[in-house]
Amino acid sequence: MKTWEVETPAILVDLDRLERNVRRAQAYCDAHGIRFRPHMKTHKTPEIGRMQIAQGAVGLTCAKLGEVEIMAAAGLSDLMLAYPVWGAGKLRRLTAVAERCCLTVVFDSAEVADAIAEAARAAGTPIGALVEVDTGMRRCGVAPGPALVDLCRRVAELPGLTFRGLMTYQGWQNGPTDAREAQMRAEGDRVAAVLNELSDAGLTCEAVSGGTSPGLFFAHLAPAITENRSGTYVFNDRNMVSSGAATWDDCAMRIAVTVISNAVSGQIVVDGGSKTFTSDATPGFDGFGRFVEDPELTLWKMNEEHGYTRLGAGSPPRRIGERLHVIPNHVCVAMNMQDEIWVHRGDEVVDCWKIAARGKLR
Repeated sequence: MKTWEVETPAILVDLDRLERNVRRAQAYCDAHGIRFRPHMKTHKTPEIGRMQIAQGAVGLTCAKLGEVEIMAAAGLSDLMLAYPVWGAGKLRRLTAVAERCCLTVVFDSAEVADAIAEAARAAGTPIGALVEVDTGMRRCGVAPGPALVDLCRRVAELPGLTFRGLMTYQGWQNGPTDAREAQMRAEGDRVAAVLNELSDAGLTCEAVSGGTSPGLFFAHLAPAITENRSGTYVFNDRNMVSSGAATWDDCAMRIAVTVISNAVSGQIVVDGGSKTFTSDATPGFDGFGRFVEDPELTLWKMNEEHGYTRLGAGSPPRRIGERLHVIPNHVCVAMNMQDEIWVHRGDEVVDCWKIAARGKLR
């Protein structure tokens, strides 16, 4: 089967580029002694998770409990849930999946710690724990100081939980290379100061999890962070190119669309809208993705199933039925919109992988 025979809109993944991205990231982490635990929320696909483990990743990071269940069912055995779990139903699911894999959970409150510990004790299934610390993003996490030390001590003393260390998030990574290097060094200093506070309290961290794909290749500048959980690097997207972390040639995923209308002067409509691309923007770029065949085209507006595309000054006319390929602004969300990805080498489709964890929001 050829790539142009796949019905659109469809996600196409260039296997050569994907494998190159996985090898490059793992080689970097190996060279710098960083444990790599990539985030599977980008690909949501067991086949790619297995590829990452085979290359040398110590395990995978998941965003929601449903993703953990999918990956554990696929035989992936060392998983981190980087999200607080709350509610009786979720706790039953948590302890059930912890019987099938080595599971670590992340949280930032005594309420969640106590609830997970009680569920783990009742089930007879110990669960690893990381406490989230806020080192500047102000998303989740306890600020450095006595409250963080108290929570870590509490977790270390709770039967049912095994205190493993800390998690933080470097989502601010952007700007010129020298600025990003300075940001990462400063982050390393902040984390090192937190570790000193915990050490003074008699607490040892086996793992400190951090990372975000735009800052992946600066991770060695923050040696206090021992595990990296970048995710977008497997495919890359327009946001990654905008941040300076990837080139267009590093983008392994495209969304194939078809021109369905050219009746309005200066415009075409393609068969992918907000249900295909999502509405995420990219700083410094107009529209919702980059057309590979003609970067002057601008996907400037979307309905659910219609992609309004403005022709550029140098754009040739586009025919009804013509196929185009778009690198989306944000690949993680676009992956959550479809059921499968078509994997190819050159023009030859070599496999079709189910996006098994798409829609797993609970």
